[in-house]
Amino acid sequence: MIQLKPWYEFDGKVFRFKFGVENSAASREAAQTCKQFSPDDEDEQIDDTLVSCYNCMNRRWLIDGVECIQFK
Repeated sequence: MIQLKPWYEFDGKVFRFKFGVENSAASREAAQTCKQFSPDDEDEQIDDTLVSCYNCMNRRWLIDGVECIQFK
C-alpha cells in the first residue's frame, strides 16, 4: 500500500482512489507504480491506456468512486 499512498486513502471501510472516476492521468500513474496491477477483462476496461487503475481487476466501482481490493 505504501507505493499507492499518493493516490489512495483508507476511509475507514475501503481503500478509495482519491481522484474520483474521471482522472485518467492519476489512475495511470498509480497503476504504473502498483506491483499488484493486473488488467481486467477487455470488456470491463474503460481507459484507452491499459495500465490504469480504472482497468485493473483489483478495483471495484463504488457509487461515488473506486475501491482497490488488493489490500483486503
